[in-house]
Amino acid sequence: MIEVLALASAVSTIAGGISSAIQAGKDVNSVMPQFGKLADLEAEIGIAESGKHKGPLGRLSSSQQEGYAIASAKIAHKEAMDQLRSDCRLYGSPGLWDQVVFEQAAARKRRKDALEEEAAKRDRIFYLITVVGATLLCGLGTAGLFWGAAILAEEIK
Repeated sequence: MIEVLALASAVSTIAGGISSAIQAGKDVNSVMPQFGKLADLEAEIGIAESGKHKGPLGRLSSSQQEGYAIASAKIAHKEAMDQLRSDCRLYGSPGLWDQVVFEQAAARKRRKDALEEEAAKRDRIFYLITVVGATLLCGLGTAGLFWGAAILAEEIK
């Protein structure tokens, strides 16, 4: 499950680490996993914005605090990406930013697909439980009606 309130700070922390590493001239291969984590966070922000990070009942209620946290995470991510773009172009090797964008798109798609699949699975389980529960409740109600009708029929005789 996505912790919405922690997304903005996670984005800032990871972006700061990447920026420091690029400015220090570290190898691109050592920085790429961090870019992948940043792409994962971007996918989580997108899922949180669509509301799929909650279960079916949780989607019925949404707090203002959560909305502000998602907006804050989006702003932090945009600012981080702008800063990282600038750092990659100034301090990185030629073509680094293009490579980062390509890898982030792939990582973001993988993470988004996994999160959506997890949400769909959770929803299917919830709906299956709901259908089974409703069927049992209707069956028990019907049986109770027939039982009550049988008792009344015997009392009338």
